[in-house]
Amino acid sequence: MHMSGPLLFSIFTLVHAALALGALLAFAELPLAALCLFIVEAVTAFDNAVTVAGNRLGIAPRTVVLNRLRFLLHATCIGLLLPVYAHIGAAVAFPQDLAGLINALAWVFALVIGGYGYFVQYRGTSSLMPVNYYGCLRYAQAVSERTRHPDYNYSAAELTARGRLPVVSIVTTLTGLIIALLIGWQGSFWVPFIVTALMLLAGGLPLRSWGPLATSCLEVVFSAGMLYSLLVAAGRLHAAG
Repeated sequence: MHMSGPLLFSIFTLVHAALALGALLAFAELPLAALCLFIVEAVTAFDNAVTVAGNRLGIAPRTVVLNRLRFLLHATCIGLLLPVYAHIGAAVAFPQDLAGLINALAWVFALVIGGYGYFVQYRGTSSLMPVNYYGCLRYAQAVSERTRHPDYNYSAAELTARGRLPVVSIVTTLTGLIIALLIGWQGSFWVPFIVTALMLLAGGLPLRSWGPLATSCLEVVFSAGMLYSLLVAAGRLHAAG
């Protein structure tokens, strides 16, 4: 796995970059949803790219800056998935009144999640330390015996540090699951619910060994499912127009 890690995360980077560009195919019919999904996928691609670049950059201040940036972007942008759900639902499932209400709530939640992500989750992040992440140099909030990097001398405080709970991801996924359930119930279109349920399942995978890698694979499935759903929604609006 140490040998294949850089290759796998390079593939993840390219896949998420392609999915980000694919979201723009729906821009004509669903511009806000397309832009939101583009941003989320571009952030995910950047996250994986930073992981890939870690070995080349080495343990250095610039690597810390890039890793803090990926923490910031994830914390503040992940909530933009909620308007994507809302616009898909408006196109394939919801009556006009319900669509307007869910869309308004989705944007409010996205702003609240982004604010919480910045002021609490990001600014409350403890100092980052280098770890060995499947053969890649990455900075994280905690380290284990399995992820200790051989070229770094950890302090006693770093060895006992614990990462913060990813509240923004959990809240976004749970809220998205509720909207996706309504989409399936109202419009018999279950793809968003299925891929969101898989993403929620990924959060419960073990942190040791293969768990984070399996989560990355399920992220690709989730993103592809959301892109497919967005394109279906755009296609229905185009046909109706």
